[in-house]
Amino acid sequence: MLINLPPSFPADKFKGFLHLASVFFPKILSDEYLNDPLHRQPHFEGSFMAVEYRYRTCAELNEEFKTLLSGANNLWKEWGDDEELNYKLERCLYGFFMNGLSIFESFGFCLYFVGAALQPENFSHVSEPKRINLEETIKAFRKAFPDLSITTRLETLTQEKDFKHIKDFRNILAHRLVGRRIVHSDGITHRDGTYTYTRKEKWHVLGSSDELIFDEEMTQRSMDGITSLLTSLVEASIEFVQKSKPAKTSA
Repeated sequence: MLINLPPSFPADKFKGFLHLASVFFPKILSDEYLNDPLHRQPHFEGSFMAVEYRYRTCAELNEEFKTLLSGANNLWKEWGDDEELNYKLERCLYGFFMNGLSIFESFGFCLYFVGAALQPENFSHVSEPKRINLEETIKAFRKAFPDLSITTRLETLTQEKDFKHIKDFRNILAHRLVGRRIVHSDGITHRDGTYTYTRKEKWHVLGSSDELIFDEEMTQRSMDGITSLLTSLVEASIEFVQKSKPAKTSA
């Protein structure tokens, strides 16, 4: 089921999670699968695949951002005087942060259906999937599995600096076009007559207190954070499904 993914994606672990969690769902083309009005298995599988798609999109936009910056002309580097390039950079950043948050929202949706397969009484939104989001997943896991490490990991995930960073930028960029490169330069003449010039470039987004260093590695640093968070969440999810058994169903 895995598409071609960047080497940084935890593919083996993610595939292991799929293999372990799939046993909780009806087999494809079985009577239970074909007659399931809640479409539990398709929802699980679709959200699993969404994590792969969103991650790959982030990785591709990260590389595109690097390429655009490395090829920028001197006029843009000094004055930002190339609105076409500004547009392309903005498109990369918008897509990057939108997909970056969606990685975790999609995985949360996936875990919701795994939890529902184990303790359906605590996962009441299966019949209304549009109500499922990461917050609802955390609430349901807190009720159903309060003492398990997966619940702790889901709760701490949203408090992680790297996660807040992705979420904050996504929520702002989803509604308005405000991100711009800002150049700060300064010069000091020393007593011996020498001169020191400093130049710093940052990406400023109105409404956010977080300013990023604007260079070719700007999205790469965020990508590294996404990878680290996703890997730890997958590891906790593997431990969860290894220790769990599906709920008994009536014949």
